[in-house]
Amino acid sequence: MTNIIKTRKARTILKKGSDEDKKKVLQELEAVAGSEITDVLSWNEHGHITMNSSKDLSHRARKSIKKIKATPNKFGTALEVEMHDKLSALRLLSKHHGILEPQDNNNRPAIIGINLKGPEVTKITMDEINEKKEDKDES
Repeated sequence: MTNIIKTRKARTILKKGSDEDKKKVLQELEAVAGSEITDVLSWNEHGHITMNSSKDLSHRARKSIKKIKATPNKFGTALEVEMHDKLSALRLLSKHHGILEPQDNNNRPAIIGINLKGPEVTKITMDEINEKKEDKDES
């Protein structure tokens, strides 16, 4: 397993660290952000899952694995593979590269909020319901 650093420490290094440390952190984050579960596992059309051999794993795949747990059971050995948080790595990279910051050429941020407005609700009394029902019955 690789020696992965915590998100908070990565942020600090990206802000205040040496150029060499920044480069190392960026490489780690890029490896995690670019990882895919198919780098580690494969499956066929029948749902049979196999784990790729450790010697066949790419450098990126090895860096993206957080934990592998093997548990013996009556069917053999159950494997659990946990990957590092890809979304956190993408957020840090986006922030580092200024993707999430407002752009100079326009006055709006790259991410916008969306407010949905539903239909207006009006209160109606039982008397009004009965009146409408009576009007309908008379027609």
